[in-house]
Amino acid sequence: MAGIGFALRKLSSQDSLASRSLAGGHAILISSGPWIVIMVGLALLHYLGRPILTPLDLKTFSVLVIYSFALSLVITAPISLDATLRVSRILFQRRFQEVQGVYLAALFITTVLAVMGGAIVFFGLVRLPLALGLAAMVCVVQVSHLWLAMAFVAAIKQYPAVTSAFALGLTCSILFGGASAALGHGPGGMLLGFSLGLCIAFCILNFLVLRTFPGRLTPFHELLSKLTTVRPTSVTFVIAGVCSALAVWADKLVVWQSSEATAVGEGLLYAARYDSPMFMAYISIVPVMSVFVVWLETTFFDSYRHYRDIVHTGGTLRQIDEQRRALMSDTVDAVFSAFLMQLAISAALVIAAPFLANLLGLPYDAVSVLRLALVGAAFHFLFQASCGVILFVQYGKAYLWLQVLFFALNTGITAIMLSNPDLLGMGYVLASMVSGTLAYAAMRRTLGSLNRLTFVVNNPAVAG
Repeated sequence: MAGIGFALRKLSSQDSLASRSLAGGHAILISSGPWIVIMVGLALLHYLGRPILTPLDLKTFSVLVIYSFALSLVITAPISLDATLRVSRILFQRRFQEVQGVYLAALFITTVLAVMGGAIVFFGLVRLPLALGLAAMVCVVQVSHLWLAMAFVAAIKQYPAVTSAFALGLTCSILFGGASAALGHGPGGMLLGFSLGLCIAFCILNFLVLRTFPGRLTPFHELLSKLTTVRPTSVTFVIAGVCSALAVWADKLVVWQSSEATAVGEGLLYAARYDSPMFMAYISIVPVMSVFVVWLETTFFDSYRHYRDIVHTGGTLRQIDEQRRALMSDTVDAVFSAFLMQLAISAALVIAAPFLANLLGLPYDAVSVLRLALVGAAFHFLFQASCGVILFVQYGKAYLWLQVLFFALNTGITAIMLSNPDLLGMGYVLASMVSGTLAYAAMRRTLGSLNRLTFVVNNPAVAG
C-alpha cells in the first residue's frame, strides 16, 4: 500500500490534533475498511432487527454475513496481493495507463470466483433455499468487490472521498437492510439491503479508481483473450495470500465442526460462545493497527525509499549498510512499541471483559473466551505488523512460510484444545503467541539481511 503515504504524510506531519486524528481515521479505513463496515453494520442491524425478525431469522442473517465475509476474504486475498504487486511495478515504471486494465481484469476474476464460490458453499454445502442462497451470493460478490477495490484505493490520495464512501455505504446498509426486514422480506431481504449499501460504497470506490487511472476501456472479448495469457506475478505470494486468509478463519472452521457449534438450518453452523468474542478481539487491534499503518506508509516508506535510492545511485557499501542499520533499528523499535501499546489495551479490556460481555449481550460462559481472545489478538497484531514489514520489502518466501505456520498452528492447536471446553480460545492464543514471536524474529532477520534481499533475492538479473 505504498501509495497511501503521500496523503497520510501530509496529515500526520501537521501539529494539530485534528490532522493527526484524520490521518489515523483514514488509516483505519484503508487497513480495515470492509471489516469495520461489516461488523458495525451487522451489530446495528442485529439490534434494529430484534423487534422485526424472530431470533432465528436474525441469527440466520448474522451467520450468512459472517460466512460471506470469510469466503470473500479467501477468494480475494491472492487476487488482491497479485494485483498489488503488478500495480506497484507499473507505477514504478510510470506506465499509469495500464493500471485500469489490471484492475478490470482482477475485478472480472474476482466476480467469477465469488459467484462460483458462493454457489458451491450456499447451494452445494449448506443447501439454502433459492432466494436466501442468491441473497448470500450477492453479499459474497459485494464484499469481494470491496476487498479488491481497497487494494487499488491505496494508490489514491482522495481519502476524504474514500472515508465518505464507507460512511455512506454503512448508512445505506443499515437503512436498506432494516427497511427490507420491516417490509416482511425476512433475513434474505435484510441481507440484500445490507449488500446494496456495500454496493454503493464499492461504486464510489470504483469510480475513484477509474477516474484516477484512466485508460482505454478494453472490450469484453479482448479482456477474455488477455485473461487466458495472464500468469501470477509471483506464485509464492498467491499461495501466501490464500494461506493468510485461511489462517484467520482456521480456528472458527474447527470450532464450527465441534460440539460447540449450533446449526441454523441445514449445514449453517456457528458457535455463539466463540464467534462474537473473537470478532470483538479483532476489532480491539484496529486503533493500534491504524497508527502502525500511518507509520509504515510514511516514516518507514521514506526510510526504505532512501535506502533504495542509495542502492540505485551507486552508493558505497558503507553508506548502504548505515542506512540499513538505521532502518532496522527504527523498525524494530516501532513494531515493539506498537505491540506493547496493543498489549496494554488488551490487558485493560481483559479486566473489563465482564462489563463488555454484559453490554453486548454475550453469555456468561463467553467471558473466559473473550479474555483469551483479547490476549491472542495482541500477539496476532505482532504477527500482522511483522508480516507487513516483510511484505513491504517483498520477501515472499518468509511471508509464505509465516502464513503457513499460523494456519497450521491455529488449526492444530485449536483442534487439540477442544477436548477441554474450559480451554476454548486457548488454541488461538498459543498459535498467535508462537506465530507472532517467530514473525518478529523473521522481520529482524529480514532487515538484517536486507542487502542480500535487495542485491540477490529480489534482483531479476541474479534470480533469473
